[in-house]
Amino acid sequence: MQVITIGYSLPNTKVDNHNVLNAPSYTDYEALFVNPSSITTTVSELLEGNKEFSAQDGRPIINGSTTASAVAAADQVRRRSDETRRVLDQGGIVTVMTNPNATQSGLINFEGCDRYSWLPAPQGVHWGGTFLKAAEGKNIRIVDEYHPFASVIRKYRKQMYYRAVFDEEVIKSIKGASVLAVGGSSLPIAVEIPVLAGKVIFLPMIEPITGTVRGEIATEVVEALDAVQEGASGEKPPSWASALALPGLEQLEAEMEEMNLAVQAAIESQTAVSDQVDELAKHRRLLWSSGPAFQEAVRESLLLLGFESKSEPGNPLEIGFDDRLFAVEVESTSDQVTEWPYVRLQRRLEELLLKDNVKANGLVIVNGKRTMQPGRREPEFVEPLRIACENYGYGLMTGETLFTLMQRILASKNADEITPLRQRVLGAKGLLTTDAAVGEGEEEQAGGQIF
Repeated sequence: MQVITIGYSLPNTKVDNHNVLNAPSYTDYEALFVNPSSITTTVSELLEGNKEFSAQDGRPIINGSTTASAVAAADQVRRRSDETRRVLDQGGIVTVMTNPNATQSGLINFEGCDRYSWLPAPQGVHWGGTFLKAAEGKNIRIVDEYHPFASVIRKYRKQMYYRAVFDEEVIKSIKGASVLAVGGSSLPIAVEIPVLAGKVIFLPMIEPITGTVRGEIATEVVEALDAVQEGASGEKPPSWASALALPGLEQLEAEMEEMNLAVQAAIESQTAVSDQVDELAKHRRLLWSSGPAFQEAVRESLLLLGFESKSEPGNPLEIGFDDRLFAVEVESTSDQVTEWPYVRLQRRLEELLLKDNVKANGLVIVNGKRTMQPGRREPEFVEPLRIACENYGYGLMTGETLFTLMQRILASKNADEITPLRQRVLGAKGLLTTDAAVGEGEEEQAGGQIF
């Protein structure tokens, strides 16, 4: 079997190594081994002028139109789709080191260039979106020990990592598709999918290692491709074979089953701890995030303080406690926060009163100079914002102050200790400093007129 690799060198006499621009026609080969991320990387290098590329006939490859003296890069990339389809139509094998899909703009006459534009897909399947989602991890567990590529994954597991996972429900819906390996969360990361008359095999990424190990990997890959071509993929022993006794095998199988159970328990425990880590770490977003992420961090923190959410996530923030309603304006920026949160809040309160006959209170939470380390941000907001909030009785606090309240709540073992923290936020008229919020100082009452 002759193999062509795209974007990942495999030193072997049966393998020709190329990139997407300088490769000969894929139809000269029975199998492809492709690193999809190399496609967008190679095109980017061409666009940036970092490298020069030539077609097989020696003509330079350019970001333009094909002429007698040059070849359009778009033409080179586009024709890979027809070539791959022809390979699969003839029963060929395409092996892919799985990456999430991504586009590369700037290629003249091919703005839709992406990492999988060359690869045909089963009807109703798209190599991206919810089917192929970005992920990161190194915990790889083989689930199909009889697949020829299982030995490759097993031997070189330490050199492998995954950057995407597949939707297992979609895999189940594709006739003939099978899972080779799963990641730490038991989501498919290595699969075989029938496409046309051939097979597409998705594998985890292999590190760009050098030396003799690369040659060993190349040999293993070629042997696995040969085995797939010969029909060994998915071949399993008949049910009666397991009843044939072999000295020592039963004990080893029992030990293997115990280890598999232990691995699954460890994965479930890891997932639970990971969820707890994410749940706590998200409060740090109060200090650095911006836009909707900052507003969501504020909303979640106010809920932890005992407030009730009165608006849907993504809408202007409203919270309540007992019979009091608060319209909350948030803003996070790498500069000083100006008076615009006050202006927006004023308009919202007027609209609530005039249109809905609802009298609400106002609260402004800001995170100025968000890229700087907390404690070095003074002043985070302009003086007119502070004065306006004090004059109109709106509470004003920083993301750092709210973060400190979260620290106190999470460290407390007594739910009653939340009440005074919440009461200070409820009673804020103007700037609520961190010391005042935690009860270690008096709320600032500096005067001044905004107009």
